[in-house]
Amino acid sequence: MAIFKGLPAEMQDTFMDTLRFFQDGPTFAARAVGSRLELEKVEVSEREKDGRMQARVVFTIVVNEEMLNIANTMHGGCAAYLIDMCSSIAMNVLAQATDKPPFYVSQALNTTFHAPAPLGATLEIVSITTALGTRTASGVTEIWDTTHRRLCVTGVHNKMAPSKSKL
Repeated sequence: MAIFKGLPAEMQDTFMDTLRFFQDGPTFAARAVGSRLELEKVEVSEREKDGRMQARVVFTIVVNEEMLNIANTMHGGCAAYLIDMCSSIAMNVLAQATDKPPFYVSQALNTTFHAPAPLGATLEIVSITTALGTRTASGVTEIWDTTHRRLCVTGVHNKMAPSKSKL
């Protein structure tokens, strides 16, 4: 059961509905991986240094065969997907908590690979928002292999409000 901190009960229910949508949506890529993410913690708090609100979400997942590359470690594309998914959820929860637009589209996703995550490793994915406005949002994510006690991947995700369709 996930631990919620700084999020009113009614927003927790809304957040869980949003999470289920992200995980179980019928057309989402890599649904088999995303649906296995286990939510551990959701925190919304005031950042000490500047007084702005921030969100922190923590997920866990075990590396399985669907996530592997040819070297039997987590594929870089899978890591990018996890960063995209988890950072987007952190931004979404902060948007809900601060009455900002809840959905943005990806503008840039930068990843740095530090160590491989082998089959069977338990990963802890920690996503923290860094900025959230009405037009742009950004966050930082770390993927930790808690089985082998090492940082595997870091990512910075920038998002922007979608433009209106011209069709």
